[in-house]
Amino acid sequence: MVRNRPSVDPFTSNRRGASTASPMRRNAQSESYEEGPESPELPAGADSFSSGREEAVKGVNESGPAEVTVEKKEGHFEVKGNMNMAVEPDVTYGILTDYENNPKIFKTVSKVEVEHRDDAKLVTQHAHWNLLFWSGGFDMKMKVLEDHNKRAISYKLSEPGFLTKFNGYWGVEPWVVEGKPMGSRVVVIQEVLPSLLPPGPLAGIVGRIMGNQVKAVLQDLLAEAEKVQQRGVDKSSDSMPSFEQ
Repeated sequence: MVRNRPSVDPFTSNRRGASTASPMRRNAQSESYEEGPESPELPAGADSFSSGREEAVKGVNESGPAEVTVEKKEGHFEVKGNMNMAVEPDVTYGILTDYENNPKIFKTVSKVEVEHRDDAKLVTQHAHWNLLFWSGGFDMKMKVLEDHNKRAISYKLSEPGFLTKFNGYWGVEPWVVEGKPMGSRVVVIQEVLPSLLPPGPLAGIVGRIMGNQVKAVLQDLLAEAEKVQQRGVDKSSDSMPSFEQ
């Protein structure tokens, strides 16, 4: 779910009845699998995120949409996603770091276990995926570092299994338009490599699954964040004194 982006080594697949797949052929030529609208260019590293950044966008005050791209690179898939949410940054970040409650929020997560180790957490996530008529599940154990001041989370695969690489970064920064706070801008960057990968063009199926996973997480995050913020507004309204005669 520490602001440094992983070097080349992040939470969130077994096709039902899938045939044995061959290892990925490392190809220097990149292939792109896009999910949703084309994503704007994301920062090269976590340090380029600025909490005071303003968006050069006019008349935008609504959440979404989730924008996700998946690119096949040499040695891994790179997944990038972002979404503007009309929700306070602290609310959004609090949901991302509430790992034990992830299964109640994210449809792709079945169960989560958390171990505390010094300044880090070991998070084991039991996840599942769906694509058309295919579905599957897998487990991941990750070392997670949090930076509450920067609202940033970095994670690295601790025990390879279905995935041999799963490293990444979640960042929540203020979404600002023409100097006016609008809510949160959520950014996710992942580097993923399954232990088995179909050869050639079939690798695109894996890319679509990865993109769908991140898009689903962003959409579920927005839905929960809006509920939490609305509950806070309702509670605040209920506590206000009444001046009616």
